[in-house]
Amino acid sequence: MEQQAEKPTQENQFVVNASVSLLWFLVDEPLELRERAQWLLTDILNGVVFIHVPDRWLDEVCGGLVKGVHAKRITLAQAHDALRVVRDLTRLPNWQIHYSDLHWRHEEVAEWAMATSLSFYDAIYLFVAEKVGAVFWTADRKLYEFLRQSSNPRAQWIGNYQPFSQ
Repeated sequence: MEQQAEKPTQENQFVVNASVSLLWFLVDEPLELRERAQWLLTDILNGVVFIHVPDRWLDEVCGGLVKGVHAKRITLAQAHDALRVVRDLTRLPNWQIHYSDLHWRHEEVAEWAMATSLSFYDAIYLFVAEKVGAVFWTADRKLYEFLRQSSNPRAQWIGNYQPFSQ
């Protein structure tokens, strides 16, 4: 798919956690959430949004796919296809992986997580979002509600996603 010549702005820079990414592959998730996640994926492939993920994202998505195969939520062939999509996404010019000790430090995130009552792993995503000025998208309802009650302006629920490219 040909990428449009978009530039990153505060409105089109996103951090997506693994819960959103797994909606692209696990077909037994709620249809409305899968549809919204697919809209986001289309926007990513069209190059109209810029994605930032911590290196942890790769572990979580791959782990979710393995778990999906074991639970018979996805076939082995579907998981292999999903892994190819993941690999291809990480090679897009509008996809940036933020690596520990290069873009973020464990100690810094741990301190931030303790100060905000977040889990360390959730804090990694939110720390990256804060650092790059991006919107954080999640399909973890419990996390989203916590962040909303904490008045975190960066947190968004994937069920509210509206596509850029229509």
